[in-house]
Amino acid sequence: MDAPEAVSGPVKSLSHIWRRGIIQTPPFSPGAFSPRVFSPRRRPANLDDFYVSEKRAEFEGEMDKEARIWGFRRSTFFLSLSLAIVILISIIGGGVGGTVAVANAKRGAACEVQMATTTITSTAAPTEVPNLRGTATALAAISVPTSGLVDFDCGMVANNRQVVTLGTKSWGFDVQCMMDYIGPGVDITGMTAYRFEDCVKACAIYNKIARNNTCLGVHFNANLTAILPRLHGNCWLKAYLPQMTAELNLAAVAALVTSPQF
Repeated sequence: MDAPEAVSGPVKSLSHIWRRGIIQTPPFSPGAFSPRVFSPRRRPANLDDFYVSEKRAEFEGEMDKEARIWGFRRSTFFLSLSLAIVILISIIGGGVGGTVAVANAKRGAACEVQMATTTITSTAAPTEVPNLRGTATALAAISVPTSGLVDFDCGMVANNRQVVTLGTKSWGFDVQCMMDYIGPGVDITGMTAYRFEDCVKACAIYNKIARNNTCLGVHFNANLTAILPRLHGNCWLKAYLPQMTAELNLAAVAALVTSPQF
């Protein structure tokens, strides 16, 4: 017995199939009859999209031409325009900033010059110095002796204790004639004094400045001719008082016996 033949249903017309919407769109494959290439996003919806007329191609070509500005695509044109605007703004901003900086520098320099000028012009009036030449005729110039004998009566001076008062503090010295204190490191310093009282006073001033009784006595020699060329001074402050040594010249020593507490 022969196999039964497959019987298909009634054949429907193409228009009926189209109206029912069951026709399957063939996969897209460009060919000679497809002048346009569609992107995957734009698949043809029906068979008519496979055939584009010449009028439509010309219209879309004109649309592509209209989409360009000065020969550039719209996106390229606007991107270039934005970049040019940014560069122009940067140039203008830099120029303005440079101009302001130069103006500030000039203003600062002008202020410095003005301040310097003000300092120079605002100096106080010079203090008038008295004319010493006019008073020179009234005051007799003195000549400092470098030789000879200083007026000194040791016998009379030694009879009394010599007291030097500086402010509220006093120092007392006892005097011995024709004597000297000689020893290693005994002399603090030496100077020239034209009065015995000035030599003793120098010892008291030294102690007041030092705020201790470092100077314990002095040696004074009235013979400038004999002492100055040899020792370059005739008054010597003593740091300590060793045993006295006889001095044949007109000399004397004064030992500190009373002093204030510091």
